[in-house]
Amino acid sequence: MVNKQTAEAFVLIREEPSPLRYRPLRGQALDLRSHSDPSHPDNARYEEGKDYVVDYDEGWIRRERGSRIPDGSHHPIYGMRPFDQATYPDYSNRAYTVYADYAIEAGQVEAAVTAADVERSGLLERTIRKLANGEEATYVVYGDSISAGGEASEPRLAYYNRFADQLGRLFPRGRLSVVNKSIGGEASVGGAKRVDADVVPLRPDLVSIGYGMNDQYKLDDGNSVSLEDFEKNLRHMIDTIREACDSDIVLVTPCEPNPNWLYASGDIPHYADTVRRLGRAYGIGVADAHALWREELAAGKTPESLLLNNINHPNDYGHWIYSRAFSIMLNTASGFPREPVECPPIVADN
Repeated sequence: MVNKQTAEAFVLIREEPSPLRYRPLRGQALDLRSHSDPSHPDNARYEEGKDYVVDYDEGWIRRERGSRIPDGSHHPIYGMRPFDQATYPDYSNRAYTVYADYAIEAGQVEAAVTAADVERSGLLERTIRKLANGEEATYVVYGDSISAGGEASEPRLAYYNRFADQLGRLFPRGRLSVVNKSIGGEASVGGAKRVDADVVPLRPDLVSIGYGMNDQYKLDDGNSVSLEDFEKNLRHMIDTIREACDSDIVLVTPCEPNPNWLYASGDIPHYADTVRRLGRAYGIGVADAHALWREELAAGKTPESLLLNNINHPNDYGHWIYSRAFSIMLNTASGFPREPVECPPIVADN
């Protein structure tokens, strides 16, 4: 049986091999292009053997000399460690990111989530009951710029809309209304302060809460928000929503920022652990994007290939990783969720 890896992102450097996330099937064409959406009118499509080479046995891709594929080593920040984005007019990876579709064996990825899996998980009981009965349910997305959809090329490709679309396909009789109340640049302090005003009045059936990236922001005297205060803020949000609305709640762990970013503290794993622990304590779902992000890095993906702004915002493939975390959370029938992958510590490349 054959599956397909879709819109996997790469920033290719010179003619250096870059690992593919999964082993590609020989004899099946690999499609490499400039936009994640294959129907995008401005897509530049690249030619295998001329612009790039694929090793189907070893599982890597590289640019050819003279390729039309942008060379990531020409990025103004390439090789700068650490870097402060404020000193560069353009620090995005947008111009250097390419996307690939390729065939893989089915056993390399977990099984698709079914409606029965979601119901069996018991994590979205109120939401699924409404959707299964043909009613409208409200999903409030709450968090920072990542939850606001930061760097997704289209709203439909942001992780929360991918998740909402998945629920819509599984429960087509109902309607899931998505309301995004996330604010770019906000840490958990802001989320705790405004939850009564911005979430409670909506009486949501489902709320996802995604903080941690701005909390870990490295300052001269520590992080922007301490781990202790981060936990207090999340507990306040959870308690307030539960008591006022009895909503289904999903906590979202943050991805890893670029370790060479000046303001990356290296403490994101601790913030993610706090989120996981609170999920267990409250008996609510955790979409563990951080664990999957670590899997990608351990498999050879570079931070640049996952972060479109080169700092802390996922590209379209990164948003897919987030949405996959929601699927794994619900796929209890297949043995998920699972323990985070073991991989080397993520440190700046000095």
